[in-house]
Amino acid sequence: MKGRTSLKNNRNGNAALVAVLIMIILIGIGAIVMMLGGRNDIKETEDNPQVKKNEVVTTTTAVTAPVPETPKEVDLYIKESADFKKTDIKGLTSQATLLADLDDDVILAGSNMDLRIYPASLTKVMTLLVACENAKSYDDTYTFKAEDLAPLEGEDASMAGFKPGEKVSVTDLLYAAVLPSGADACVGLENVIAGSKEKFLELMNKRVQELGLKNTHFTNTTGLHDEKHYTTLGDLAVIMKVANHNVTCKKVLNTMKYTTGQTQQHPTGIEIQSTVLGRISGFFIDKNGNGSNDDSISITGGKTGYTNEAGFAMATFAKDTANGHTYCCIISKSSTAATCGGETISMYEKYVPGSKAKVPGAADAPAPATTTTAKAA
Repeated sequence: MKGRTSLKNNRNGNAALVAVLIMIILIGIGAIVMMLGGRNDIKETEDNPQVKKNEVVTTTTAVTAPVPETPKEVDLYIKESADFKKTDIKGLTSQATLLADLDDDVILAGSNMDLRIYPASLTKVMTLLVACENAKSYDDTYTFKAEDLAPLEGEDASMAGFKPGEKVSVTDLLYAAVLPSGADACVGLENVIAGSKEKFLELMNKRVQELGLKNTHFTNTTGLHDEKHYTTLGDLAVIMKVANHNVTCKKVLNTMKYTTGQTQQHPTGIEIQSTVLGRISGFFIDKNGNGSNDDSISITGGKTGYTNEAGFAMATFAKDTANGHTYCCIISKSSTAATCGGETISMYEKYVPGSKAKVPGAADAPAPATTTTAKAA
C-alpha cells in the first residue's frame, strides 16, 4: 500500500511539472509573437514610400538629441585690449566697427561700439543661437503654410525658397536662415521651436538679459526694420562669441555652401550658399603684405545684413593658423556691398597682431568679383 501511495504522489508531481512547463512555453510563444508583430509594424513604417528618410514627424519627445547646448562656463566678458586702437582707415564708410580676438576675449580695435544700430540680418545670429539652445530635436520638421510666406514676399525679404506645403527639418531651417539669410526659414524656426513668433521672441529677449546685453532688443527674428529693434557692436560681439562656443552654431556660421534635404517641392533639395561669399569674393587678407593670397589667416564664415536704414553690415570669423586664434570683425552701415567687404578685409589687415599689410583706403579697395542683390534683411 505504501508503494502505491508513493507512486501516485510522484505521478501527481510529474503532472504539475508538465503543466508548469507548458505555461512557460505558451508565455514564451506569446512574447515572440508580440515582438515579431512590433518588428513588422516598424518595418512597414520604414519601408513606407510616403515617408522620406530625411523627414521625421515632429513629436513632443526628441527623436534625435541635439548637440549639447552652449557651455554654461563661457565667459561673456570681452574687454578692450591694453593695446586697443581706435579704427583709423582712410576713406572708411562704415558707421561702427569692431575687431575682437575671441580666444583672448579682447577687442583689438573699434569705433562707435556702443552706438545703437539697426542690425538687419545680423539678427539671425541670435535667432540661430536661440533655436539651437531650445531645439528638442534637429530632426523635427515644420510644414510651411501660404500665410507664412506671403507677408515676407510683400516686404521683399530675402528668402531661402521654401514653398507652401513643404516639410523641412530643423537642421535645414538653421542653414537656410543663415547662409542665404532666409526669412522664411526664420518663420519655420519660430513655429517648430517655440510654437509662435511671440514665444520665440520671448526666448530671444530672455537670452539678451541672460547675456547681460544692455543695449539690445529684438522685435522680430529676421532683422526687418523696426525702430524698437536695435543692438550695438559691443553686444553683437558677445552674441558672436557665445555662438562660436555652441557646436552647431559654429558649424552653421562657418559653412559656405549647403544643400537642403529632398522634398516633394524640391526633389533634389535647395542649393544655398553664404551671402558672405558675395561680399568677400575677390578679396583676401594679405597679412604679410606681399600681395599674394598665401597667408595664414582667412575668413571662415559669418553673417551679412542689409536694410535701407541699417546699410550694409557684416559679422565674420577669421582663423589664423599661425597662432590658432579666431578673430571676429563686425562692421555696420557701410555704404555698399563692395565697401562692406573691403572694409572688413582692411580691419583684419590693419589690426590683427603681427600684420604687415599696407591697408588701402575704401576708395582704393577692389570691388568683389561678384555681388548679391541687396534685399531687406
